[in-house]
Amino acid sequence: MSRNKIQFGRPKSRKVKLSELILDIDNLSLEGRGVAKHAGKTVFVDGALPGERVRVKITKQHKSYDEASLVNIEFASSERITAACQHYNHCGGCQLQHLAPTAQLQHKQDAVLALLQHMAKIEPVEIAPPLSGEAFNYRRSARIGVNRLSQSATAIVGFRRRHSSKLLQISNCIVLPQHLSGLFDQLRSTLELIENAKAITHIEYLQGDDCGALTFRCKATLSADSQTLLSSLLKKFKLQGFLRYDQGIEPLSGNTGQLSYSINGLRLNFQPGDFLQVNASVNQQMVDRAMDWLALDDTDKVLDLFSGLGNFSLPIANKVAKLVGIEGRDTMVQRATDNAANNQINNCQFYSGDLSAEISQQPWFAQPYNKIILDPPRSGAQQLIKNLMQRSDAGEAQSPSHILYIACDPSSLARDAQLLASLGYQMQKFCVMDMFPNTAHIEAMALFCKVSAQTKARKSSKLIPH
Repeated sequence: MSRNKIQFGRPKSRKVKLSELILDIDNLSLEGRGVAKHAGKTVFVDGALPGERVRVKITKQHKSYDEASLVNIEFASSERITAACQHYNHCGGCQLQHLAPTAQLQHKQDAVLALLQHMAKIEPVEIAPPLSGEAFNYRRSARIGVNRLSQSATAIVGFRRRHSSKLLQISNCIVLPQHLSGLFDQLRSTLELIENAKAITHIEYLQGDDCGALTFRCKATLSADSQTLLSSLLKKFKLQGFLRYDQGIEPLSGNTGQLSYSINGLRLNFQPGDFLQVNASVNQQMVDRAMDWLALDDTDKVLDLFSGLGNFSLPIANKVAKLVGIEGRDTMVQRATDNAANNQINNCQFYSGDLSAEISQQPWFAQPYNKIILDPPRSGAQQLIKNLMQRSDAGEAQSPSHILYIACDPSSLARDAQLLASLGYQMQKFCVMDMFPNTAHIEAMALFCKVSAQTKARKSSKLIPH
């Protein structure tokens, strides 16, 4: 009788151990990885650039693609540069410091245009120059990870490691403002003195024009002695401080002053936990270009969706007859309302609303708007666009002439652009925005204009043989 074990189901697949490979890199993926082909499969290579010949080691195998790590660069791209950050090879914060800044911008623009063509069969009528600023010291918001090791009592302060959920110990982050140099080391030293430092799960940083703030997210109450140590650190860096618990937020003694930033001569106040566009320079350029593209005048009635604390709304309100802003969080609606009052702007209203849900019964929905700003989250605005276009059932007069779309995800932009095209809109203008230099993150702005019935008729007539 055979003693062989009975095998049920399919035989287990045996992964072939691959030796090192030599690959030629064709282009970059949206995530900033080099892309090559080998044995009929796509291979993604961290740290490789187009035009390079590299030696790699396969790290993960999938059905239709593989992932690989860079072993050696056999032939380097002329656009390869030395990364400026000492932590770059291990930190997950930046992905493109090894690529020259001008090449980064070109890659981001080419990547979005290719996606628009592939997914939506759309080519913009006009491609405007990218919006960009300084490559370093630009970031005015960040989430800093913290951990206190139980056995050694060592504190780890930094960001997640590349392709890992574990924290990397950081000494200095060169994308944060220069005046924060030394903050990570000081945080680490302070946390090692705090008895219940494990109660702090992470730290949120926000920076205004005149002062910044650290908010310590806590899962348990910190003692008075611990708060005194944190307050001492805050004073060294001239920062405000806050403790955020599940039940609310409490101030720590530290620097005083209003958290705010200026935009187009206006002053916008904000609080810990509020959303800020991370790059002040690119944000200013973005608002200026938005106002230019929308061709605003004093007869316009504008709807700003996902309006936040008024970043687009308030500068635009100064140029138009009326502006209505919609935001999901009540606190941000109040912030925008207060910012309008503080700047003596009285032709705008802000409403709270879930823009992913049914909106036809909302008090602002039936009001007439001829221009719309869409600044959705990464998931995009597909359902919202469909809901908005219900207004068009009343006739072309109800359709907005301009829709400005601010995109933080290229795939969502391509999908929503296809929908807008099907509803009679043409992508008239397009540009990428380097809101996050040295990272693979891509933001873009697109202006969609309503194609008139006469224009549609002319286009159709060209397709009919005479």
